[in-house]
Amino acid sequence: MSNFGIPTDEQLAKINKLAKRTLSKDEVFVFSGKSAGDMMIPNRNTKLSLELLQVMVADAKHGVSFMLNHNWNNWGGIQGIPYGKVFDGRIIPSDNENETMELHLDKFIFRDDEIIDGVSANALIKRIETGILSDTSIGFSTDIMKCSICGENYYGGKCRHWKGSTYEMGDGTQKVCTLTAMPPSIIIPYNNNALFEESIVWDGAYPGAVVTQSKHGDIIETPSGKFSIIDTKEELPENTPLLGQYCNGNIVTMVKKSDHNKIFGLGGIEDEKPKGSEELMNENLNKMLESFEIEVTDSDGNYDFQGILIQLAEKWDGMVETIKASVEPLKPAEGILSTTEYLGIPLYEIKEELGEGVSGNDLMKLAKEGQEYHKSLSDEAIAMGVRAMGNDFPTETWKKSFEVMGTNNIKDIMKTWELQANAGIPAGRQTDPGAGQKQSMSIPDDAFKVGK
Repeated sequence: MSNFGIPTDEQLAKINKLAKRTLSKDEVFVFSGKSAGDMMIPNRNTKLSLELLQVMVADAKHGVSFMLNHNWNNWGGIQGIPYGKVFDGRIIPSDNENETMELHLDKFIFRDDEIIDGVSANALIKRIETGILSDTSIGFSTDIMKCSICGENYYGGKCRHWKGSTYEMGDGTQKVCTLTAMPPSIIIPYNNNALFEESIVWDGAYPGAVVTQSKHGDIIETPSGKFSIIDTKEELPENTPLLGQYCNGNIVTMVKKSDHNKIFGLGGIEDEKPKGSEELMNENLNKMLESFEIEVTDSDGNYDFQGILIQLAEKWDGMVETIKASVEPLKPAEGILSTTEYLGIPLYEIKEELGEGVSGNDLMKLAKEGQEYHKSLSDEAIAMGVRAMGNDFPTETWKKSFEVMGTNNIKDIMKTWELQANAGIPAGRQTDPGAGQKQSMSIPDDAFKVGK
C-alpha cells in the first residue's frame, strides 16, 4: 500500500504545533511539491529572488492557508475557506533550464466530507491522489521590485527604465531591463512577511485563473480591498506593497486601489456594477460632457469611459482647428525686434557691410571670432599697462572699461602705455665695453728719488 498522503512522525509533529488540538495520522492528508523557483518569467520579465524564497520558507513554517483556486476573493458571492495549511518548506537545486533553485512547500488537508465551496476535502484529496489536480499557485507580497539596469526599486519613482526594453551599458554591451522580486523592506519576526497563501489549481481551466488570463488594469476584489493588475510602468509611493501570484512558471503582480469604476473577478470577468456606481460621475463633470454633446453611457446604460475619452479627443481636435482658422496671425509688438533686425541693426546694413551671401551661421561665427579677438586684445593691453606702471596699475578698473570699449580705442590706449613703458626702461646696452681693460697708474715723483 502506498504511503502517499500519510504524514511522517516529524511532519505530524510540525502539523500539531499549528493545530488547536492534537491530530492523528488518519485525520490528515499530506503532500509536497514545487511551488515556485528563481527562473526569469519570459513574458513578464520578472523573477523571484533567492532571498525572497528564503523568506517564504520561514513564513511556511509559521503556517499559511492552503486554498482552492485562490478563492480568498469574494468572486461569485462566496468567501473562500481554507481546506488545509502549508506547514513547512525548503529550497533545493533545480534541474530545469534557466532556473537554479526551487521552493518546495509541504501542505496538509484535514480529511472531511463537509462540502466547502462546492467541493469536500475528501473529494479534493481524491483528485490530488489521482493526479487530476497537481498544479499549485502561491500568493505572495513585497514592496521591492529591483531593476536589473539601475538597481533601484522599479515602482519607487527613481528608476527610469522600462521592463522588457534593451539598454546599452557603459561597457557597450546590451542588457534587457528585468525585475527581481526582493524580500519586503520590513520583516516582522514570527510573522508571515511574504507568503500568505497557496492554492491548488487546475491551470487555465477555471474562470478565476489570474496568472493565465490576467491583463494590465484588471481589477480583483478581495475582503481587504480592490487590487489592480499591474504590468506596465507605474510610479507608486514608497513601500507600496505589491500582491503577486506565481503558478506553473508564470507570475502576475497587483497593487491595491482605493476606488474603481469596474470590478472584475479573478479572471478579468466583469462582475455586476457595484452599488452606488451610478454616482461616480460628478454632477459638474456630467454637465460639462453634456455641453460637449458627449454620450456618457453605452447602449446598456453603463458608463462607457473609453468611449467618453474618444469623443473628448475628437471634440478637442475639432476645437483646435476652429481656433486656428479664426485667429489672425500675430503681429510683432511695439518695441520688439522684428525678423528684419539683428540685435537692433537692420539686416540691410549688415548685408551692405558683410555682403549679400552672409548667412545666419556665418554671422554667428564672425560674432564669436570678434568676441574672442576683443578679449585677447584687452588682455594684451592690460599686460602692457602693468609693464608701464608696475604694481600701481589698476587692473580691474581697466578690465571693466575695456568690456564696453571698441577695439580701436583699446589699441590707442595700449600704444600710449607702450611708449610709457619704453621711456621708463632704457633701450640698448648701458655698460662700458672697455671697462677694466685699461689701468691708469698715478705714481708720485718721490718714488723715483735715490737715497736720502
